[in-house]
Amino acid sequence: MAYSFFANASKGGPISISPLPVTTNKSNKDRRNSLDQTSSFRRNILSSQPASLVPPPPAAPAPVKQPSSTDPAFQPTPYPHSPESAPTPHPNVTINPVKTAHIPSLMRITGLLLPVRYPNSFYTSTITDPIISSLSRVAIYHDHPVSEVSATAFSTSADKVIGGIRCRLEPVPSTTAPGAHPKTPTNLYIQTLHLLAPYRGSGIAVSLLNSLIYKTAENYTSPTHPPPVSATVKHYNIRTVTAHVHESNEEALQWYTARSFALQDGVVEGYYRRLKPGGAKIVKLELSWDDETRTSDEDDDWEKVEVEEGNGAERLEDYDTLDLEENVRKRPKK
Repeated sequence: MAYSFFANASKGGPISISPLPVTTNKSNKDRRNSLDQTSSFRRNILSSQPASLVPPPPAAPAPVKQPSSTDPAFQPTPYPHSPESAPTPHPNVTINPVKTAHIPSLMRITGLLLPVRYPNSFYTSTITDPIISSLSRVAIYHDHPVSEVSATAFSTSADKVIGGIRCRLEPVPSTTAPGAHPKTPTNLYIQTLHLLAPYRGSGIAVSLLNSLIYKTAENYTSPTHPPPVSATVKHYNIRTVTAHVHESNEEALQWYTARSFALQDGVVEGYYRRLKPGGAKIVKLELSWDDETRTSDEDDDWEKVEVEEGNGAERLEDYDTLDLEENVRKRPKK
């Protein structure tokens, strides 16, 4: 309302002042004096008016504060080992590291299921950035049942991407004594986690998440008996896992809470710009583990492995830039 008032006030010109009436029986000198008085009166009135009111520019929407890992001091060492494929409860579906051939399908599925439009670099980084690559997976449907061995051995042209997960690392304040752990504790932030509707309800989405944070991709739901964490979690010193969920997506909220995620207080207003309402709720999982459970197959010299020697990242060669297709947005999984 205030903006409307100022806008209307600014449209009106200076106040119109009518000249003082002049009688016909005055002399020319009196008439000139009267006109001079009128001009002086008009100048005084106009000079006393305030400057034209200019409407203030519309207030820019407050930016949504999103988790960020742009701290230049935070430079984790990429996980040195190539991600392995993992089975799922579905006999025809496996969890695999992201490859160049998966990118077009991954872009289409993400654009179809999530109300957020990501740039092409968001997808290419899943194969070119060694840290993002180690924290991203795709769910692959095979045209035949696969075993754990055959799933890692080969893939065919009939295999198709049906979902995926992409995460990033964020530094978190340490709650332990200085020197208790050589690495900065981190939070694993789930940027995307989605699965095509026909394949839901088979434990595939859980397998996508668990393939990153647990030693195996099995479905763990008992908060009193936490499963062993993955080597990736230990390498990056991941202590928590978080995600944003649309405030009205009760199905997704229940999915997370059923897997030991705790619903945080409050709503992040305006997080989803394409949805009404656009608020998001935050879910958080606490990971409890210590360094004494380190397995024997972990390499004590992993710190010496160079990034170029193989860490799951690919070279982006002969890759054409793809534009996202316009698709009807469905309610997001997360």
